[in-house]
Amino acid sequence: MISVPLNSMNVTIESKARPCPGVERAITMAEDALRHGSKVFSIGEMIHNRREIDRLKKLGLYEITAEKLTDPQMKSDFEEASLLIRAHGEPQHVIDLARSAGLKIINATCPIVTHSQTVVDQHVEDGWGIFIVGKPDHPEVIGLMDRTRGNGMVISSLTEAKNADLEERTLLLAQSTANPDLFHDICKLLSSRISGLKIMDTTCRFIRTRQKDIQGFVENKDIVLVIGGKKSSNCRLLYEKARILNEQTYRLRGPDDIDWTWFKDGERVGVTGGASTPKWQLEEIRSSLENHKIKKNPKGLKNSKGGKFLWWMRKNPK
Repeated sequence: MISVPLNSMNVTIESKARPCPGVERAITMAEDALRHGSKVFSIGEMIHNRREIDRLKKLGLYEITAEKLTDPQMKSDFEEASLLIRAHGEPQHVIDLARSAGLKIINATCPIVTHSQTVVDQHVEDGWGIFIVGKPDHPEVIGLMDRTRGNGMVISSLTEAKNADLEERTLLLAQSTANPDLFHDICKLLSSRISGLKIMDTTCRFIRTRQKDIQGFVENKDIVLVIGGKKSSNCRLLYEKARILNEQTYRLRGPDDIDWTWFKDGERVGVTGGASTPKWQLEEIRSSLENHKIKKNPKGLKNSKGGKFLWWMRKNPK
């Protein structure tokens, strides 16, 4: 038995697959601060890609919980240190706690999220109710809800939209990585229920474009691999869109998630990633696919039960 590369597999990385501008900006800001020798903390996951965060942690990034900001034992650790606000943003009271703890603020909030925060602040000040289409446990939504001062609601489905209690002056916006199709359907439903509904489409244009890009990419592919973090909403959306067009679509975080039973010689494999997936992770998958070795018996020797002998069984018979 010998090992040979599965080199007849045709692996293509989608040319338009890359991190969104907000994620790229956050990673660059983190790397710049760490290269200058700063001690940098972040609350929870800076982006929804665990493996990229682990890379930054090796460069010196510290991940803490918000509760640590008021821990007296952390006082010396926070001296001359910074808190990097993750791409999804943070509730204002968390930022205030960080400043009180003596931390400098590096604001890596995605500009789209910052815009949504400003819009919510302005409308709450003017007495508007706020509806946010998204996931209630998503960091971006938690930060936006914190700004509604108790006059906000998260809508995650059409059923919730049908049953929502409406005010005449209500602003409807979205988590930036919310499903654009779901947001459109909820807008249509709520518009029929309330004449005073104000709609602001705060879904990310990059995410919307990627949903269209994937349709062309999966054509003429036997298998599609979507690479990204387990918690990434946009990666899930990309996977779901691709799977509608190609049932042989799989979602994975890295090479360890590859199931080699998916593949056969000669297959055309497409590799793409979510908005939090850096290029190195896509190249890593391609390298794993192209260099994977499979077991082969070149002599094709048969045993009495129809199976194949190992090559050394013939040389060393008993």
